[in-house]
Amino acid sequence: MEAIPNNRGNPGSREAKPDGWALSSWARLYRRLARPWVVTRHVRRFCQPFSVDGREHLDGVTGPALIVANHCSHFDTAIVLSVLPPPLYDRTAVVAAADRFYTSTLKSAWLSLRYNAFPIERGGGSNALAYSEQLLQDDWSLLIFPEGTRSRTGELLPFHPGPAILALRQRVPVVPIHIAGAGSILRPGTPRARPAPVHVRIGPPFMLEPDADVLDATASIRDAVATLVPSREAALVVG
Repeated sequence: MEAIPNNRGNPGSREAKPDGWALSSWARLYRRLARPWVVTRHVRRFCQPFSVDGREHLDGVTGPALIVANHCSHFDTAIVLSVLPPPLYDRTAVVAAADRFYTSTLKSAWLSLRYNAFPIERGGGSNALAYSEQLLQDDWSLLIFPEGTRSRTGELLPFHPGPAILALRQRVPVVPIHIAGAGSILRPGTPRARPAPVHVRIGPPFMLEPDADVLDATASIRDAVATLVPSREAALVVG
């Protein structure tokens, strides 16, 4: 992919742009070599114990694909990245809210380098998906949290339609993931993280029906994540 110039707006503006250099060979090499420290060790330190079911569903998934997960903690990104096999990890980009994570040059550059994150405007409509579509077309997979914000209770919130639009337009598989327990590591409004048990369940990849409308496709994606909710938490999942 041709690098996109970094013409990010002023800190705090709504003109955050992707850091094209994050897709470069040197940035990919950094993430590959640094993964044991900036991802794996981070997860092991705070996810105690850490268990994963369904790793076999990632076998053979090399992308492009949409990796969708519930969202309860800022640790969710590192948790999902830690379970991806190397070929998928190496070509996965992370969707990040521009108004929260791309408000300062230093912070956003670190996120771009560490996680291959890029900004997206919440509520930006179809135009906000243009860069995501470009990545999928160039064989990058995307990690996205369809709720758009962290759930404070662990209950699945309504899913935004963006992932469904991407999956339908680009005809890529959806990989559903549910994370249980991460919300206890760094609760919203608390300044410090603390270890907590975390359990990840990975579902089988699936394709949306090509003629599905966006509402039905969005419901299908949410249902795929909801089926992975542990039985002790199933009562929190509401339609």
